[in-house]
Amino acid sequence: MKILVVDDTEANRKLLTWILEDEGHSVIEARDGQQAVNMFRQHEPDLVLMDVMMPVMDGFEATQAIKEYLGGRYVPIIFLTALSDDASLAKCLSIGGDDFLSKPINEQVLQAKIKAHSRIKELNEQLNRKNQELQRLHQITLREHEIAKAVFDNSLAASRSDSGNIRQYISPATTFNGDLLLISVSPSGGLYALLADFTGHGLPAAIGAIPLSQTFFDATLQGASVSSISRSLNRALTKFLPDDMFASAAIAELNADGTRLSLWLGGMPDAILIDAQGNLKEIIGSNHMPLGILDDEEFERDPFTLEVSRGDRLYLYTDGIPESENPAGEMYGDARLLSYFNNRRPDPFTALIDDVRDFTGGKSQIDDITLLELTCQPVDIALQQSDDHTHHKPALPWHIDMKLSPEELRSGSPVALLIDMLGSTPDMERHKDYLHTILAELFSNALEHGVLALSSDLKKTEDGYLDYYQQREEKLSRLNQGFVNIGVQYIVRDGKGRLLIQLEDSGKGFDFSGRRPSDDDDAFGRGISLLQTLCEKVTYSNGGSRVEVEYRIE
Repeated sequence: MKILVVDDTEANRKLLTWILEDEGHSVIEARDGQQAVNMFRQHEPDLVLMDVMMPVMDGFEATQAIKEYLGGRYVPIIFLTALSDDASLAKCLSIGGDDFLSKPINEQVLQAKIKAHSRIKELNEQLNRKNQELQRLHQITLREHEIAKAVFDNSLAASRSDSGNIRQYISPATTFNGDLLLISVSPSGGLYALLADFTGHGLPAAIGAIPLSQTFFDATLQGASVSSISRSLNRALTKFLPDDMFASAAIAELNADGTRLSLWLGGMPDAILIDAQGNLKEIIGSNHMPLGILDDEEFERDPFTLEVSRGDRLYLYTDGIPESENPAGEMYGDARLLSYFNNRRPDPFTALIDDVRDFTGGKSQIDDITLLELTCQPVDIALQQSDDHTHHKPALPWHIDMKLSPEELRSGSPVALLIDMLGSTPDMERHKDYLHTILAELFSNALEHGVLALSSDLKKTEDGYLDYYQQREEKLSRLNQGFVNIGVQYIVRDGKGRLLIQLEDSGKGFDFSGRRPSDDDDAFGRGISLLQTLCEKVTYSNGGSRVEVEYRIE
């Protein structure tokens, strides 16, 4: 070690020099405090042995000057003093000294203290090096976060915020939001909304926003259906995310008139629909798996389609709201949340947010929070203009026929296959969800009430509902005769495309002319009402075993 010996008595300096050099140390001498400060700056020693009582500048002043020069660096200073009172010894340490030795110096104690402080100095230097490395890595991390945030923000830049149909509240738990809310306009003037909640939060969760947003905006630009969007998003995340990451999601589409909603929910809290007066109309269950878990062949993309009235409001939210905690660790809960949507509140959106804030009492968020309100009214968002202003030419007329025997009926529903086939027709993509609802209702009626002769009256009780589907499976497994024929025809009339869908079954039919109005327990009747709402025409014939509907492709 390089050691600075400071003492105004030459004999003391020579003795210390002899002892230290005998142990292999390099020694620098100073006769007073001022010279000690100057030589310290010149030679940068590893340790200082400092006398207290000296001319020009005493040891206390010299130590303070050296410590100021060092800043945060550690060089041990050991006081050599004849003073023995407690106040003087305490002062040695309080002004920056690291240890002291009483004169006359004991050589063994001196060597022990030098070795001890040498180890402390080495540890301190290691710590400083690690701190410097941590600071360097911290700067790199900050820079990477800045870049990632710029990429993240750019990936969300296409989201529209200029619609009067939308209100949103977003509160991330960290710098990066694990919740993702995207709004887009469809080519037909409707509105798309995607609310996703990635596993975890922070940067790892936000990374998934990049492929999700790109896939979403590409699909909505083409006017894709909700079912197609969900499938595309699942494909993208399955390929992109590691196995332990996924995204719960809600995808909604409101048509341009604000009269029809399509909704896909996977792993999210249930959606809530209220009317214009604030009364609860429906709770829509989240009955699909989150995105990024299932392979494409296992993925379920069937949407929920419903007719809505002007002023109805749909609420989508992430689990950060019901899982919010107050200072006592109590969760906000689903029941408290739901109470804001069933008591005619004029503005449940604002009331809920305010109540969550009051409930948490300023406690830090444990998860990201997002709330979306979608008002069902004509969409007032501006359409994005195409650069080339080209239009699809009307498709040529075509016709599809399917004849399903008992064996084919047992193989499953042909609806998904038909929808995929219809999607190749120009301008058909944005209608796929509605067509799926129409075809699924028609086929279900033809198979269950026609071929299998099941009665909807069984569904009027909970036990009956289970019995209905048990009978369906039993009858279908034993089915050896009967048929369902499906015909789908595309025509152009008055410059508008139309689908004529016809189903005929081998059943006995029903009295369609005397059908009574449906109620909530009449699943069959509600199906016919839904068909009449979605289609321009619904016509029954052949005793009720044949139905033809006409759907307009705008």
